[in-house]
Amino acid sequence: MKKEVLILLIFSFNCYSQSELKKLEKGVCKIDHKCYTKYEYDDFENVWTYSVGFYETMLAKDGLTYVITKYNEEKIDKKLITMTFFANATGCKSKNSYVHIQFKSGEKLKIGTYDSGTQCNVSYLTINITDFMDILEKEPIEKIRISIDGNDDFVVTEKGENKLFNNLKCIDAVNLKKT
Repeated sequence: MKKEVLILLIFSFNCYSQSELKKLEKGVCKIDHKCYTKYEYDDFENVWTYSVGFYETMLAKDGLTYVITKYNEEKIDKKLITMTFFANATGCKSKNSYVHIQFKSGEKLKIGTYDSGTQCNVSYLTINITDFMDILEKEPIEKIRISIDGNDDFVVTEKGENKLFNNLKCIDAVNLKKT
């Protein structure tokens, strides 16, 4: 099972890594840590895509990783931030799949899948976090449940949580323009 997850992660990383990860130029990301991201510009759609993911994105000891992607359409100044979680259990994701986050304060946040099509034999789930950035960047997380066919629960480590906070701040702060 672990071998299958590793193969899926490597395959998924290759899908996301059409560009190399780059350290952002000084002043682009106005936060106090090193901000590495992959970024691309689509001339046809006039959309910037930024991604933070897979290196140092382990949230839990038992295998939960993620990729954060930000889409920024220059014409209408519209942004979309998604987060794709890669869990252990595989199943058929559908419009009923979700991510449930339990914060250390006891508060909970349940976010439905972003891509509502049914797909089987998967262990990943993408959610739209655009409207939840404020709470996700600040509120300490205790557990995360990925619900595809069944529930896959993870206890978030302090190191994973700190890296998540930094990655969320990084992706939120990035705003490159076509040069």
